[in-house]
Amino acid sequence: MDIDDKAQTQEFSSLLEELRKQLLEASMLFDASEQTWPTAQVVDVLNRYKGFFQPTRKALFDQFSIKVCNVISNDRRSPSFHKVFKMLDTYSNLAPNIDVQSLRKRLKQHKVTITNIENYRNARAAHWDIDIAVEKKPVLYGDSKKLLKELQDVFNEICRASTKNLWSFKVSQHGDSAALSNDLNELWIIRKKRIGELGPYD
Repeated sequence: MDIDDKAQTQEFSSLLEELRKQLLEASMLFDASEQTWPTAQVVDVLNRYKGFFQPTRKALFDQFSIKVCNVISNDRRSPSFHKVFKMLDTYSNLAPNIDVQSLRKRLKQHKVTITNIENYRNARAAHWDIDIAVEKKPVLYGDSKKLLKELQDVFNEICRASTKNLWSFKVSQHGDSAALSNDLNELWIIRKKRIGELGPYD
């Protein structure tokens, strides 16, 4: 391997690592946001502590939208799929047997979801664009989850071809938010029982 090849390999490896970090953070944020969604199982406790959970859920999704926009950005300075694809267009040996055009097409299938997330980021999360805020379409949970899974799968394919390793995006903190809401619910039940046993003024 000559010096230029070694430099390109190191640059590509560094880019993949930065992209992995962004995707991992997006996965953690989405997981936490999902666990604090007001489903039938947790809606009571979320409503009981809505002063905490409502802004927390929004903050989590805001940050998720920012991370997703980072990894799909066309800005050459961003550690994004765009930058990865551009490098592979020039240096295909960095990830042998990867069909870059096929990967591009897979991400383009999520164009509507990507546009909605970008608009949300610009109108609500990172900026305040009134024109977008008026016209923006909602970011649907199911579409966001499908996009995140596609981004993870595409990254894993590139990583496997480049380093022979397969990254897993199963978040180690998976379920922490659900466990928190369950614990709060149990504490609330214990508190109600104590008040019932002692009386409100004992």
